[in-house]
Amino acid sequence: MTENLKHSLDSISSSHSPHRPSKISKTTDDLSDDEQQQQQQQQPESMSQRPGIQRYLLAIEYIGTRFSGSQQQSNCRTVVGVLEEAFHKFIGQPVSMFCSSRTDAGVHALSNVCHVDVERISKRKPGEVLEPHEPAVVKRAVNHFLQKNEGDVMVIDVRSVPANFHARYKAQERTYFYRLLSGAEPLSTFEKDRAWHVPEELNLRAMQEACKVLVGHHDFSSFRAAGCQVRLLVGVLKAVGTGDLKVPDVERILNAKTVTAASPMAPACGLYLGHVKYDLP
Repeated sequence: MTENLKHSLDSISSSHSPHRPSKISKTTDDLSDDEQQQQQQQQPESMSQRPGIQRYLLAIEYIGTRFSGSQQQSNCRTVVGVLEEAFHKFIGQPVSMFCSSRTDAGVHALSNVCHVDVERISKRKPGEVLEPHEPAVVKRAVNHFLQKNEGDVMVIDVRSVPANFHARYKAQERTYFYRLLSGAEPLSTFEKDRAWHVPEELNLRAMQEACKVLVGHHDFSSFRAAGCQVRLLVGVLKAVGTGDLKVPDVERILNAKTVTAASPMAPACGLYLGHVKYDLP
């Protein structure tokens, strides 16, 4: 297992990076603990439980600008679709990829996590099952093919895991970051599609006070429109920063428990999936 303090699965399984602000958010496609346990019990026996099949856990980073989201969709370029294509070219047979978190079109990831089952079959002797590839070989080979496909997604870590380790259902926490740049100056070319540019000057102190209202255990129904992830919440905080809303308005919106009470959502370009936390074997 290679050590990479910024991105590795080892660091993902521990505490959050001290170099970035942290906000743990429950995505819209998350299930309750009871629902997750029920779905796990209903899942068919994994193909990786057969001899010769290895389940790999992959940490991936990507720029979401040219993707129609992370999940597989017909006639659309997606993160999972590109990854599955790269694996197909590597091992010579189709695979199915399962991600820990779904991200929308235009949303980026510093580290999303997926699992995939791979059977290594000899190319010289078809039908002969070989020992599984080492994780470092998987990382190097898959990245080779990914770099030939726009180069906007990359495998940053790989580890072999037991057959019952599920990237989504074993996840304990998901952390998102949102990048918002304010000021009259045009956005740098290097920041294009990587942050939300707000031309107004923002009242950061007011935004920080509004954040205090949101800290803790709450019913966040007002911020959970289908597919928005944390972007409705950011839209409200931006409105506080520009003076369109006051801190008491945030409390009113939170207590309303209805999505119609929130401000327009922030654009996808500023949102990053930062960490997925696991208790790794």
